[in-house]
Amino acid sequence: MQERRSSKRWGAYFKARIVFNNRSSVLDCTVRDISDTGAGISFAGILPLPKEFELEIPARGFRAHARPIWNRGANHGVMFWQKTKAWTDATRTHGGGRVIPFKRRIDPDTVA
Repeated sequence: MQERRSSKRWGAYFKARIVFNNRSSVLDCTVRDISDTGAGISFAGILPLPKEFELEIPARGFRAHARPIWNRGANHGVMFWQKTKAWTDATRTHGGGRVIPFKRRIDPDTVA
C-alpha cells in the first residue's frame, strides 16, 4: 500500500473532543494517530461529523481547526486547515497520553 500522507504519522492515544456550532456542541473522541497535517480519531459509536470543527486535546493544550476526510463507522480521518508542528515529536511524550512512532496496523477483518 502506497503512503499518501505528506507528513510523518504517529500512533497516539489521547482523550480529545470535537468542538463545533460556535463552541456550543462537543463530541468526545479518542485520537488514534496524528501527524502535522491531520489525525485519525474514533468514537464510542457511529457519529456523523460536522463539515468543520476544532479538534482539541486538552491534556496537551492542543487545538486545531479541522475537517473530515474519510469515515469507516466509528473511525474518522480528519485534516487540519493549517499544518501543526513539534508537539508530535517523540521527545514530547510526557503527560496526557502517549505518542509512539507509527507502525502499519493490520486490520484483522481485511486479512485473508
